[in-house]
Amino acid sequence: MTTILVVDDRPANRQFVLSLLGYFGYRLLEAADGIEALQTVRDEHPDLVITDISMPRMDGYQFALHLRADPLVPAPRIIFLTATYFEAEARALAQACGVSRYITKPVEPQVLLETIDAVLAEPPAPPGERPRPDEKLIDRYVRLMAAKLRRHMSGLEVVTRSDERTPERTARLESANADLQAEIVRRQQAEEALRHANIRLSEQVVRDPLTGLFNRRYLEESLEREVARAKRSGTPLGIMMIDIDHFKRINDTFGHAAGDEVLVAVSRCMHSMTRVEDILCRYGGEEFVLVMTAAALDTIRERAEMLREGVRQLKIMFDGHHVGHVTISVGIAVHPDHGETGPQAMEAADVALYRAKQSGRNRTMVASAARN
Repeated sequence: MTTILVVDDRPANRQFVLSLLGYFGYRLLEAADGIEALQTVRDEHPDLVITDISMPRMDGYQFALHLRADPLVPAPRIIFLTATYFEAEARALAQACGVSRYITKPVEPQVLLETIDAVLAEPPAPPGERPRPDEKLIDRYVRLMAAKLRRHMSGLEVVTRSDERTPERTARLESANADLQAEIVRRQQAEEALRHANIRLSEQVVRDPLTGLFNRRYLEESLEREVARAKRSGTPLGIMMIDIDHFKRINDTFGHAAGDEVLVAVSRCMHSMTRVEDILCRYGGEEFVLVMTAAALDTIRERAEMLREGVRQLKIMFDGHHVGHVTISVGIAVHPDHGETGPQAMEAADVALYRAKQSGRNRTMVASAARN
């Protein structure tokens, strides 16, 4: 899963970009300035950083230079954000810093998405091939930006003083402000429509259409991330392989529509008993996977028993008929005890599930030996 870090000292600006990208399945991080962003890059290794150029404590271009100078940190691709009146300087500054692209503010959603796609398609430069920044050029353009900002602020002060003395100018300013507000409303409506469309699109990609749970693709993308996070934090990661017992018999007796009703009911039951941070997926057919972060074996075993008992108590009806008691079998494995990688831990959980099936079903089994 692609990780994107958004850096801006203004929370509203960060939230706009984060909200827009949140519907496309990216893993998102945020920072308020360059210093915080440097630490986040070292800890999380994002694939892409979208950063404002001008910020307190450490500007975006200074952040980019620090990354380029550190050979031990995998350098992410970078996109600069800049005010429109700094566009010429931002273009030159990005080139001098070895930055991939720049975007002017206010950010157009479609421009941002297209720029991100283009930048992510570019291979990151290996540490030994990072371009050396042109410090003289950087200093020149920073000075030009500072001078232009002073002129811009001075111009605003002149306009403000003039407005105070000129009713006609004040009226024109109020009219322009009304037009601006109307344009903001139109843009917000368009962005809201785009967000809803993107929600529907992203849900189709990562959700199982029948149960509404995450699908196998999402599991495969997120498991590697969760294992890496568990290694960094030194916490265990629990994996459950869950299978509905005698599911074929349900299909053969009541039909596949009844089988679908069972899948939906079991999914809802298990989802109601999971934590917010857990990842519950339909792995395929009647099989499910639950990933539990920062959970010890006793906690995972207790949760598995809750799921098993909750499903056992379901009374599932289809077409006026009770489909019979439904039960599940569960296999448990814990990273790193039963596997150093996500696939190894899943394999250990699958073996434990097979043992649960062989032992009579409707029970929970824990992986008995590490599979490294």
